[in-house]
Amino acid sequence: MSTLRRLLRHTLTRFLAFGAVGFAFDLTLLALLKAFTPLPVWAAVSIAFWVTYALNFVLNRYFAFHAQDRPVGPQVARFAVQVLGDFLLTLGAVEGLHALGMPLLAARVLAGGTNLVWNYLLYRFWTFGGAQAAPASGAGAAAKVTVHQ
Repeated sequence: MSTLRRLLRHTLTRFLAFGAVGFAFDLTLLALLKAFTPLPVWAAVSIAFWVTYALNFVLNRYFAFHAQDRPVGPQVARFAVQVLGDFLLTLGAVEGLHALGMPLLAARVLAGGTNLVWNYLLYRFWTFGGAQAAPASGAGAAAKVTVHQ
């Protein structure tokens, strides 16, 4: 297997790629909320954050960690706990940095970057059920049928 193919199959690479998509969505939504609504900073950050994390759950569950063969209920419960902690850290950091004079989007980028390692480790080893994520399906991949009781 080529180095590039191995790199593309790794959960970290996929997590970073989908994280970039999600973060671009988050920043775009945040900028739109601030530009076109009278919402205070905390409300705009909160709405953008939660909408983006719903998108991130789906992208990470299905594409980054291939965890759709495991029960969704426990994943959602673990995800909710993880994201609540991330949200409180993010909101506090953005509010604090913005109050100190940092532009809103710059504060959001800095806050998001500080949580990156934490989120990857929790997604991989806790939220989506461990490091043994199923490989990406594709040509020649064996079908796996799992029965959950």
